[in-house]
Amino acid sequence: MKRDEFFRTMCTMGFCSFASMGLLAEGAEQGTNPELDELKWKLDFVRKRFAKLVGILNVNLDENTKNKVFESLGKECARMFLDITGPYKGKPKEFLEEIKKRWAKETTYDEATGSIRVVDKSEHCTCALVDEKLMPPAFCHCTLGWQKETYSMILGQPVEAILEESILRGGKRCVFRIQATNTHA
Repeated sequence: MKRDEFFRTMCTMGFCSFASMGLLAEGAEQGTNPELDELKWKLDFVRKRFAKLVGILNVNLDENTKNKVFESLGKECARMFLDITGPYKGKPKEFLEEIKKRWAKETTYDEATGSIRVVDKSEHCTCALVDEKLMPPAFCHCTLGWQKETYSMILGQPVEAILEESILRGGKRCVFRIQATNTHA
């Protein structure tokens, strides 16, 4: 199986949070599977290099530009998963039930106010590109972009995403609040 097929298969099987791929690579015993060892080495390398890039952007860009770049990256990432999220367009309750099976510990949805709250299960950043020891907290704007793109599509209207708690910012988990902007609470 080629690497790109491997990652697509893992995503289809519900490992889309990417954390699972990282844990899979980290959990592999050294020397037992050369292909898996190589993937682990490459993932570690990519995480370190990407953290360096984010750090450089963090230092060299003004706050608004930096946040816009990271949010745009998150939105692009969300578009890569339309085959998974797309079927839930107009079905926020069903989507929240599905993510509780996959990566969310708890979810709430207030249809009247257009407010959604999601608490992740993982005690680690779910992005496969993140090494928590190296990644600047500013990178959390990437996941805010993912949340905005995904929930705007699902709700059929623009949303704002707020990070209530974040692992990269010292929290024990990631907690998001999504608010439809065309609905006033």
